[in-house]
Amino acid sequence: MNPGLIFAALTILLFGSWAVPTKTLKIDPKVQAFWLTVGHFLLSLTIFIFLIQPLNLKQAVGPFVAGILWALGITSGYIGIRHLGITRALGIWIPIVIITSALWGLIFFGEAKVLGTQKLIQTVIAIGLLISAALAVILSSKGENKLGNIKIGIIASATLGLIHGSFFVPLLASNLPIFVTFLPLTIGMVAATSLIAQTQKLKLNYDFLSVFRMILAGLILGGGNYTALLTIQYLGVAQGYPLTQLAIIVNTLWGTMVFKEATTAKGKVLIAIGVILALIGAYLLNSARL
Repeated sequence: MNPGLIFAALTILLFGSWAVPTKTLKIDPKVQAFWLTVGHFLLSLTIFIFLIQPLNLKQAVGPFVAGILWALGITSGYIGIRHLGITRALGIWIPIVIITSALWGLIFFGEAKVLGTQKLIQTVIAIGLLISAALAVILSSKGENKLGNIKIGIIASATLGLIHGSFFVPLLASNLPIFVTFLPLTIGMVAATSLIAQTQKLKLNYDFLSVFRMILAGLILGGGNYTALLTIQYLGVAQGYPLTQLAIIVNTLWGTMVFKEATTAKGKVLIAIGVILALIGAYLLNSARL
């Protein structure tokens, strides 16, 4: 079995579970974003210590910028959720992440030329199925009636989709091992969220358990980002990264099965349809991989 499929499965599990530790916290999302990036940094530092390799300042610039972009993206996502609700926000940014990352892979990294016509068509169909699967699961959620500023919410959610569908480009352009670039990536994340916290004078000191839960969420999401980059390494950008966005299924299952969030009979059917479409899409991507 291609290791990329194992890394993709791990990424889906981690991406779909990172929010669980902070599920019930009533803390400013920007504060949560800060501690989330601290968790990323602690993980990357541990990996770097065990797999240490020299890294000069010039090599660190690209990953550092990518980290800043990622942090700005997650902050935009929180803003989108605040104004639109999580269901609508996800409905905007997940398809954008899938499409954006696929276009980077097919066009910028030249994967379309290597695939050939038949496998390219198969890949495009599979990506379409993954988008449909994500939307089916998103639509299964209970309706959210409360809205804030719709325009700001749409712009913020779309911004996250574009950034998180693109942040890995500077990393791949560096031609360095992922465990090396991961450290400056997370330093960029912490730098960005620290600046936001400082300029807005946010309270960062909370009780030990709350801080631990936020850092734990960062460790889980950081692990997901790390395995996502490994997925790209083995499966390619166009086929690997869109696959990781199926984490929405795991996220929804946490909500319905563990946290007992309300789900109608129609919602359960949509979840089942989403899972089936996801499996078909994943199979097509695997059979069309390089």
